[in-house]
Amino acid sequence: MKSSRLSRIRLSVQIGLRYAGAFGANRFASFVSLFSAIGIMLGVAALIIVTSVMGGLENRLKNSILSVVPHAVIESVKGPVREDGSLFRKISSAPLVRAAAPYTRGEAVIAGAGGVTGAELSGIDPESYPKNDLLYRYLSRYEPGCLADWKEMGYGVILGASLARSLGVYPGDRVRIISPDGARYTMAGLVPSSRLFTVVCTFQIGSDVDRSTAILRMSDAGRLMRLPAGTFSGYRVWLDDPFDVSGFSPKLPEGYRVSDWRTEKGELFSAVSTEKRMMTVMLFLIIFVAAFNILSSLIMMVMDKRTEIAILRTMGFRPADVMLAFMTEGAVAGVAGALIGTLIGTACAFHINPIMEVLGLSSLVRISSLPVSVSAGTVIFTALGAVCLSLLSTLYPSYRASRVMPAEVLRYE
Repeated sequence: MKSSRLSRIRLSVQIGLRYAGAFGANRFASFVSLFSAIGIMLGVAALIIVTSVMGGLENRLKNSILSVVPHAVIESVKGPVREDGSLFRKISSAPLVRAAAPYTRGEAVIAGAGGVTGAELSGIDPESYPKNDLLYRYLSRYEPGCLADWKEMGYGVILGASLARSLGVYPGDRVRIISPDGARYTMAGLVPSSRLFTVVCTFQIGSDVDRSTAILRMSDAGRLMRLPAGTFSGYRVWLDDPFDVSGFSPKLPEGYRVSDWRTEKGELFSAVSTEKRMMTVMLFLIIFVAAFNILSSLIMMVMDKRTEIAILRTMGFRPADVMLAFMTEGAVAGVAGALIGTLIGTACAFHINPIMEVLGLSSLVRISSLPVSVSAGTVIFTALGAVCLSLLSTLYPSYRASRVMPAEVLRYE
């Protein structure tokens, strides 16, 4: 009994494979089936390439922006923070936290030899700043003497490269930093705090941080902003994964609040994520249309093979066997298209920049190279999704084939 069932299944699959590779009387149906496979192949390849590039862009933004922007900030609602270290230990031991450090932040106007512009001030303690931070690693690698000079120099500032260019200053030049946070009322009215700082070096991370950030020692920033001695704005927190910030909820004493990178940069990453999802949906429609073509080609094939189906039924084929044969025929186009498309899409994604150079399209991209991040999960999901759509498109035509009545078809044969 079991061997008989296996024999029927084997025979149904063989017939389905024969139909898939045959060009019978209805050549148009075979033509449509072929182009359905090509459509699935192109759709899968395009989807893998686009999602890989969008994922690479998202990772580049994550590495360049979120490596410099605080992942989370803990501040007191009453003003500057002064504490004995118990809060720092509680923050550092919280889940998802990679590191934490005190820092001072504010806004200022910077005047240089070539212009005046606004900037964000970030006061940090060089001793407690994490050594694996992107900025620290950049300065250690490309400006090896910068950190040592900065630690010893009074009122030294590290500027973003774009910010330094807009001010027309270079390492060794002096700039005046004017802070409204340290403003005081005098006989002449409200006068902001200002001091001369020496540019120690510059950094270039490759994001808008280069155009807007000036880094001071925390003690210098506190004096510029006229904070009480021994106080700072709050704690900067580095997380293992910045995208897991929603799970960061430390138990803080009353009077402290938590803010994170989504306040300043959330809209940018939300726009990139939305664009990625929309591109995925649009490209999946290509696969859907190709799968619909499989359905139409199978319906025409069923109409063409009605006599053969009736003969098979009279020879002992069950409706389920007929249905399996036509499902196999339709699945061949889907599986072949998905497999070839996956191989082509993955290969093109890994070599997208050389391909664009060969085709002369690299000049259309404003960045030096397209970032690519090929996700195994995305590739597998895309391939399986295409195969599943192809199999679903075979159900109705295969069911129609299984309902063919031999007596009606062979009556006039």
